[in-house]
Amino acid sequence: MNELSDADRLIMYEAISDYSLDMKEPELTGFPKALFSIIRPIIDANWQRYNNGCKGGAPKGNKNNRFSKSTIEVQPKVNQSTTEVQPNKNDNDNDNNKEEIVKEKSISLFDRTEKFKNELIPFVERYGKDMVFAFFDYWSEPNQSKTKMKFEMQKTWDITKRLRTWERRSNEK
Repeated sequence: MNELSDADRLIMYEAISDYSLDMKEPELTGFPKALFSIIRPIIDANWQRYNNGCKGGAPKGNKNNRFSKSTIEVQPKVNQSTTEVQPNKNDNDNDNNKEEIVKEKSISLFDRTEKFKNELIPFVERYGKDMVFAFFDYWSEPNQSKTKMKFEMQKTWDITKRLRTWERRSNEK
């Protein structure tokens, strides 16, 4: 439309607006008539969509599945070989770890607290009884449901590194 002369462009704009807004058939000749014949189906389609929307639009429900698989037979493509699905053989070595984790969760909170206390005994000599006891009190605190201790809720846990950090922070105070 940019390459039309100003007069032809004005005629086209008026023809498009009159036809699309009022459905008035334009009286065109020459090139504008040919151009309008290309534009008219687009306007008609949009008018049809508008009228259907005024009537309530498309019916409710999923129309994508209106044809059942029994009515449509898919023909296999030529040169297409059939492949058999092989079950995935999972050689996972983590089965024992999962069993150990389940066993640990089935142990009572009291027993797990005692186990945690026994794991801290070798560190008493290095860090002192008071610091290890404070460390134990802090990290053995149970959650609200009393199913886990604070240290069990950590993503990563290494007693040696945690005690080293605990000592460094207590020295900074």
